Amino acid sequence: MMNENTNGIPIAVVGCDFRLASSRWRSGIVLSDDEAVSISKQLRSMKAADGFFDLNTCNRNEWIVSGSDIRWAAELLRTQMKQRLDPVARNSFEPYIYTGKDAAMHIFRVATGQKSLVVGERQIASQLYKALEVARKRGTSSRVLNGLGTVAGRLVRIALRRGLIENAAVGVHSLALNYLRNSTEDMDRVRVAVVGMGRIGKRIQGLLEEDEQFIPVYVNRTVGEEGRSRIHPLSELVEVLSDVDAAIVATGAMTPVVRSEHIPVRTGDRGLLILDIGIPEQVERDGIAEHVQIAGLDELTEFYNCERSSDAESRNRETESLVDRAVDEFHAFCSENAVCGILDTVQKHHRQLVNEEIPRLIENRLAYVPEKDRERLRNDLRNIVFEYTNEVFNILKDAGRQGNGDE
Repeated sequence: MMNENTNGIPIAVVGCDFRLASSRWRSGIVLSDDEAVSISKQLRSMKAADGFFDLNTCNRNEWIVSGSDIRWAAELLRTQMKQRLDPVARNSFEPYIYTGKDAAMHIFRVATGQKSLVVGERQIASQLYKALEVARKRGTSSRVLNGLGTVAGRLVRIALRRGLIENAAVGVHSLALNYLRNSTEDMDRVRVAVVGMGRIGKRIQGLLEEDEQFIPVYVNRTVGEEGRSRIHPLSELVEVLSDVDAAIVATGAMTPVVRSEHIPVRTGDRGLLILDIGIPEQVERDGIAEHVQIAGLDELTEFYNCERSSDAESRNRETESLVDRAVDEFHAFCSENAVCGILDTVQKHHRQLVNEEIPRLIENRLAYVPEKDRERLRNDLRNIVFEYTNEVFNILKDAGRQGNGDE
């Protein structure tokens, strides 16, 4: 799906979310740092785009670009995205593509949680900012993409003040806890292992420690001195899983951290529930014993759709109004940015003409003319160029003001 409407906004979004692709398929299009930099260099060398960043969350995986030929850039990214998948997925999967105004509207809806599995979740905004910051550190961002982040930040702050975005306790981590409660409602006390103590793992920790039903145990790849008394290293995963009723896996590893060899043999009818809320997937399902139930993001999506409340419609309408305002603001920024680029080019040629070309021409062709007359001619030609350049500047500035709706 591609929308051809750019409306003076030079960005495009190519990707998929939980509605379009399974978590396993989405895992296949997560880029490493080197891969992201390589894609950006290819786009720039082909003059298809001047900026690139990738957004990877529990709900979506998207590649966002800015440039003068975003439709071409989007088609190149669509092809690369499909090529990363296995043949079955490649034939069944078609990324969505948004360009121009529709791309900006999509990003702002994402930033305010309107496109999330848990509608209105707060975490997606910080994930968007982090993705842009990573792009800046990689050297793959652009002035337009940085402006996109600035407008999105202002939008999110307004939405938070108006209570249109949920608090930090709402998100995929709280959804995982709700799923766990629903699955263990007949148990008095539930021992739960949290594998991965990053941002999401710590949020899960906070929720678990507020609920007396759960006895949490923590596992992490690295364990600092302050955590040795309460966090197990990943090397002890088998021992930890042998002694718990459930596990929530939330690491940021690029390959599965839980595999069949980590699952202990159990006696009696003791089962094990594993919730995999990572992208890429953190649990390798092949070869897992029958007594182990694995629920990933797809299962959580189905669970949420059954539990979802119906009182969000009015908040969504107000958020959409803020999104429309953000799109207008970003359009104004892009219009100014385009005019600034033209002005920079005009100024560059102006300086070159006045400081280099005119003196060189006079010295080469009119060396026989007295110096006083040559200086007078140089000044006359400079004044002509100044008058012409100022007229161009005024035309461009007026065009920019009209494009922004200024009177």
